[in-house]
Amino acid sequence: YWGAVGQGIAMFLAAAFSKLGQDASRDGDTAKANSYGAAAASFVFIFTSVFGATWLTVPWLYPAEIFPLQVRAKGNAWGVFGWSIGNGWLTLLCPVMFSNIGENTLHIFGACNLLAIPMVWALYPESNQRTLEEMDLLFAADTPWVWDAEKKFAELKAEKPELVTASGHGRGVLDVETAEGKVTSGEEE
Repeated sequence: YWGAVGQGIAMFLAAAFSKLGQDASRDGDTAKANSYGAAAASFVFIFTSVFGATWLTVPWLYPAEIFPLQVRAKGNAWGVFGWSIGNGWLTLLCPVMFSNIGENTLHIFGACNLLAIPMVWALYPESNQRTLEEMDLLFAADTPWVWDAEKKFAELKAEKPELVTASGHGRGVLDVETAEGKVTSGEEE
């Protein structure tokens, strides 16, 4: 969350200083325009630093934690592939946006960062302090909402605490007992 907030603030401030710099340049105040330009560039660097410390890790780590064991490697590859496609589109789109709407491009980026907060809160389950086997169990609920998944996860753990077993000598095989019988996710040695 703090990454989205930091990035959003940095984008809004970079946009504001860009506008002030353009206004100062138009008014012939080169010294002020240079100062505002330096401030805008600084906030772009602050954005990049916050991004690198927070959101840049998401496409590399989160898919490795949330995909079922049997498709984890492929899921992680698709996560990185999606990140690459997004970077490519952004690289192609930014010049067009800046030429048409100027510093408002940065306002859009700032707003997107702030809109990401409720989206992450509602749709991305927390993986901290959970085993990979527990993450498989967390997604046993057939819902996109975090609160439903967490509720189902707590019910399953309370019903049968032994539901999650790490067999396979560290390979992370998930054995889940359902009403229909035992389901094994992954490959045993």
